[in-house]
Amino acid sequence: MMLMKPVLRELPYLENWRWLSRRIRCALEPNEPRLIEHYLAEGRYLVCCTETAPWTVALTSFRLLLDTACDRMLPWHWRCLCLDRAWRPLLDLRKLDRHEQNLRWQPYAMQLANCQLLPSITPEELMQGFEHD
Repeated sequence: MMLMKPVLRELPYLENWRWLSRRIRCALEPNEPRLIEHYLAEGRYLVCCTETAPWTVALTSFRLLLDTACDRMLPWHWRCLCLDRAWRPLLDLRKLDRHEQNLRWQPYAMQLANCQLLPSITPEELMQGFEHD
């Protein structure tokens, strides 16, 4: 007997997940750490209730959080929050990889382990070179 998961129309849920990712990547709400938790929960929902591939969700989530953490244009505290939570989708990648006896997740673990956050660019640094005479 094969168990079937209910499949919902993917598009509205995928669009919501993407909108959450843009809010994270652009630090539109840098004082709202629950946004990251909401994004990760929406990803789990996509995997559970639609035909979205678990590896795709986990890898996309990991890349989003790591790329955001490394973006010097964003506020330092937001970048730290993203880096602190990047292990969650990495753990999902590891669990998914074990089923296939692969080591596809290890390069991502190395990226996270070797990530060094440089200081965020200050507003003063942004303005340098753009003086109007």
